Amino acid sequence: MPELPELDVMQEVLTERIVGRTIVAANSFHPGILKTVDPGLDTLVGKSFGAISRRAKHLIFTVDADLHVVVHLMLAGRLILCRSGTKATKATGCLIAFEDGEDLRIIENSTIHRVGVHIVRDPIHVEAIANAGIEPLSSDFTIDYLSQRVLGRKRQLKKLLTDQTIIGGIGTAYADEILFDANLSPIRYGTTLGKDEIHRLHKSIQSVLRWATDEIRGEAGGATLTPHDRKFARIYKRTDQPCPECGTNIAEIRYAQTKTYYCPSCQSQGKSIQDRRSWLTR
Repeated sequence: MPELPELDVMQEVLTERIVGRTIVAANSFHPGILKTVDPGLDTLVGKSFGAISRRAKHLIFTVDADLHVVVHLMLAGRLILCRSGTKATKATGCLIAFEDGEDLRIIENSTIHRVGVHIVRDPIHVEAIANAGIEPLSSDFTIDYLSQRVLGRKRQLKKLLTDQTIIGGIGTAYADEILFDANLSPIRYGTTLGKDEIHRLHKSIQSVLRWATDEIRGEAGGATLTPHDRKFARIYKRTDQPCPECGTNIAEIRYAQTKTYYCPSCQSQGKSIQDRRSWLTR
């Protein structure tokens, strides 16, 4: 799933390439991809996008003050630009055609279609945006804010970082990278953190997201189909590879319905975290 760094790069590329171009057609191909009825896709025809922004894990395509297209790419969604004459494949979920002969297409290579497109008069009408937490790279994301959320809820750190109502835009991949950078266990309860550890976590959140965005910007090279393999990652999907800091093999567990990657030496005092998959088979 694209997270804040990938989406920020997509926003930059799309702003440069499609803002101001007149829309001549807009079609959806997968039942259910449109999560709203009024306004309809046809309201985009004859207009153009004036700005593109991101909020949490959503891209917002603004036509005017009271017309916005909000896209959540979920697990398998991608955005591409291609010539209008290119045949739409079964993976094409939605298509917006511009007058100069190019399309913006949402592609979802998955048997289960989860991508969501909302056409709304105000992005706040999308529930996930209305409930989204602070943007982690904004000035509002202070140490005090993080401290209140971490110390105020007895929840494990990875769950806290990926809770979109607390912090907008961080998913499982960058949560793992952030906790590794901060030398904190993914299953540690936030209520146990000391002041120095909260400061360290705050710093890691911002530095890892900025670093990842720079890496992805270099990889993308102006393409909207932003790569998501994250070859630059230090521990994400690096099971049994040596930790870049200490050389211990990176471990993998299934926790909170997703995979989590961590270094036993750097993050859990040399101890392995029990994998919940083994609990479920007992």
